[in-house]
Formats: sequence, structure tokens, C-alpha cells
Amino acid sequence: MSKTSILAETDPDLAQAGAALERAARNARRLADQTNTPFHVYIDGKIVDLRKLEQESAIESTAGDASDTRVSS
Repeated sequence: MSKTSILAETDPDLAQAGAALERAARNARRLADQTNTPFHVYIDGKIVDLRKLEQESAIESTAGDASDTRVSS
């Protein structure tokens, strides 16, 4: 058994910490969406604005769809 598991068993607050962090992240994301503000996260050791990254990938995927000029018969 890992040290974290042992601590979680002995400390009820620690046992709920993971769920609390997930709720906090969801709430922060929701607030960033509502207020049109950046939502920074760590990805591969770098600080990234997740909202901007998602917007850029949505634009790229939309551009890819538009560039498909094949005509179906």
C-alpha cells in the first residue's frame, strides 16, 4: 500500500481532497468560460491557456473541413 493510500485512510479530509480538486477545476473552467478569461493549466511542463488552445484546434479542424473540396456524386 502506498504512503498516500495510508494517509487517506487515516485522514478523512485527505481522502476527499482529489474530488475537491476536481470540483474546483470544473468550477474554475466554468467561470473562465462565463467571463471570457484565460484558463491556464500545465501541459507537458508548460503553462498553457487551455481556452485559447481549444479555440485554435477548433479553427484548424474547421479549416480542414472547408478545404475538403471533393464533390460526391
